[in-house]
Amino acid sequence: MNCANTLGKPSKTRTLYAHSTLAIDADTEHVIGLLDQYYWFRKSKVKGTKDQQQQRPYEEKESYRWQQTLMDIKKRTGELSNILNICDREADIYEYMTYQKDEGHRFLVRAKENRKLIEPQCNLNQLIETAQGQCCYTINIAQRAGRKARQARITLNYQPITLAKPKRVQGQESPTLSVNVIVCQEKESTQKNPLCWILYTTEPVNTAEDAQKLVRYYELRWRVEEFHKTWKTDGTEVEDLRLQHSDNILRIAIIKAFIAVRLLQLQNMAQRSELDKEVRCTTCVKEMTWKLLWAKVEKDVLPDKVPSLHWLYYSLAKLGGWYDSKRNGRVGVKALWKGWLKLAEMVESAELLISIQQTEKL
Repeated sequence: MNCANTLGKPSKTRTLYAHSTLAIDADTEHVIGLLDQYYWFRKSKVKGTKDQQQQRPYEEKESYRWQQTLMDIKKRTGELSNILNICDREADIYEYMTYQKDEGHRFLVRAKENRKLIEPQCNLNQLIETAQGQCCYTINIAQRAGRKARQARITLNYQPITLAKPKRVQGQESPTLSVNVIVCQEKESTQKNPLCWILYTTEPVNTAEDAQKLVRYYELRWRVEEFHKTWKTDGTEVEDLRLQHSDNILRIAIIKAFIAVRLLQLQNMAQRSELDKEVRCTTCVKEMTWKLLWAKVEKDVLPDKVPSLHWLYYSLAKLGGWYDSKRNGRVGVKALWKGWLKLAEMVESAELLISIQQTEKL
């Protein structure tokens, strides 16, 4: 899952930007970890008209970071045959998709541009308007920001298409690009902004089940946004740092990025309904840690059996000041982070006390 984001202002004149790639297990839908982060500063504003800027070499454009990130990942992993690269609309770049297709990479990219098609002979918007539904199903749209949770009736159309090479593209790139397209939209909706996703993919789409599976994969791309929110504001609050030098904020940003991933992983593990009530919390924390948390939250004698991961999740939230006022059982990462910091202070104090007692015995 790829996404780019800004990361506050480490100096008075420049903003630090970050391009994050999150690895998610396709079967369990759990966050595996942070696969890559690419940081950069915009040294100066690019001069010239829009047409002149587009004529610059692809490697000199900021959009090249999509390809650069993938190349860096490939250097570390060796090959990408078991990775489906899922990207938002910023990755609707002809050169980038051509590079992936030529290298045999797998991708799922949401369309942004109204591209010209060779097959069928029309543009993308015309294809969307004339697309006939090949299957319909209902998905749950979660509550986010000011948007209420709701159900949406989705119509899917899928077919192979051939994209024409844009005139601005220079070099030896293929004059056409053949991919599969999935048109995912609410055709009968009273919503102000009905859902409409147009997805390019190299994956085979032979059945409605194939299309639905790929749409679900794209839904999981939102985890990258959750990671950025956890990292920047609601969790580790890296944006609130007041450091003067770019090198310092970069070091702290990297450290807190991995902490933010751990918070997301804890959420994933603790929200698998009944399964996590059978998993011991010692899979995540040491014995002394959960015992201190038990004494603080439960205010009772220690149990004979190690408590579950489910218990750890909600106990950390309570320690962080969470209260289930909405009666939905959902815990924000801000409460988890506050609880974890308090617990870390308790553990540090206990370890210091043990160290003092051991020194006195000597």
